[in-house]
Amino acid sequence: MSKVIPLILWLAVAVVGGFMLVRSFSNQQHIVQLPAASSDHPPGAKIIDVPWKHLPNIDRFKLIDQNGDEFDSAKLAGRPYAVSFFFATCPSICRDLNAQIQRLNEQLKNTDITFVSVSVDPENDTPEILHRYAQDFGATVDRWAFLTGQIYQVKQLGEQQLRVVIDKEFHNDNVLLVDKWGRYRDRFKWDDPYDMKRFLRVVKEVAVETEVPLDATVSTRNAMAGHTPADLNTVPFIREFRLMKSDRETFYSRDQTGKVWITNFFFTSCPTICKKQAEYLQGLQNRLGDEGTQIVSITTDPVTDRPDVLGQYAVDHSANPDRWIFCTGETALIPRIGSEFFGAAAKNGQHHSSALFVVDKWNQVRGSFDWQDAEAETEMLELIDQCWGETAPQPLNVFTGELIR
Repeated sequence: MSKVIPLILWLAVAVVGGFMLVRSFSNQQHIVQLPAASSDHPPGAKIIDVPWKHLPNIDRFKLIDQNGDEFDSAKLAGRPYAVSFFFATCPSICRDLNAQIQRLNEQLKNTDITFVSVSVDPENDTPEILHRYAQDFGATVDRWAFLTGQIYQVKQLGEQQLRVVIDKEFHNDNVLLVDKWGRYRDRFKWDDPYDMKRFLRVVKEVAVETEVPLDATVSTRNAMAGHTPADLNTVPFIREFRLMKSDRETFYSRDQTGKVWITNFFFTSCPTICKKQAEYLQGLQNRLGDEGTQIVSITTDPVTDRPDVLGQYAVDHSANPDRWIFCTGETALIPRIGSEFFGAAAKNGQHHSSALFVVDKWNQVRGSFDWQDAEAETEMLELIDQCWGETAPQPLNVFTGELIR
């Protein structure tokens, strides 16, 4: 009996101690996980501060709306829009999502925003089906468009641009905001009241912007903002890039936002066209006016054209470092920059485009020009002046690069 009593006491102490430990741990977890009622930051969401100009640009897309008409995102230029993904036969989550959007639409009725709901089951979600579905929510296409199309088009928008999974088996829980300047501004969990409160606030802030927030820093849940994937194979289509300049500083294409710039492809050992082009650019750098137009020359032979080689090439051609910079980079990356960003050939150390490419303040390639043709040069210089005067991104045909009239 004398042995039993100490054992019982020991067990009692252990139980009480364990209870207090669990309670203490539970309280700590409660304090960490539960935000104050007034918090604008939803639990579990990583919100980061990034320069606005580092936000990804969303390319133009075309789909079919609930009325059977072509829906061209170019008509949304100059106004914010919110994208979500769903499918009409989903009986629960998708209907809850769209009920939430219906509430948001009503709360933002005095705000110039468009909601864009894209079907991930376009094979079954015909315009007729979407028309009936839209009627259930009182949606009109001018304010809330339900879209369908080819599955590759939906994947291009969802997976390549907005970086969300497009799959009927996977319910995406985000509403994705594109601001009036065409930047992928933020993402919000539709079923989280904290994030929905933040959505309303951010949309109202975006809606009243009258000038491009070039120098602003924004808080966002857009995980891709300012992020450069280490593995190029994970990037389906290059929309921004980084290289190394001749002074070994990093060149980010996104940091050119707000500037108009010219790009050419070359390699230093090229004895013919590149040499003549360099002589032309040597003179051009002094004829580009006072706005600060910059020439960015990208080598197609990064193995040979190391930063020190490019530095000497710049000296040999009297390059003003504020007006004319030289860049090199990864062997596998440069051809992709050429073909995917500029629509130009840029094979390593061999064939490359001899054209000059004009890029506007929104990192959109606006035209390519033959620098050896006097009329083409005049058109290029006129375009540069035009681009400097623009205050909003221009809707472009992504296949031709031409302005949509």
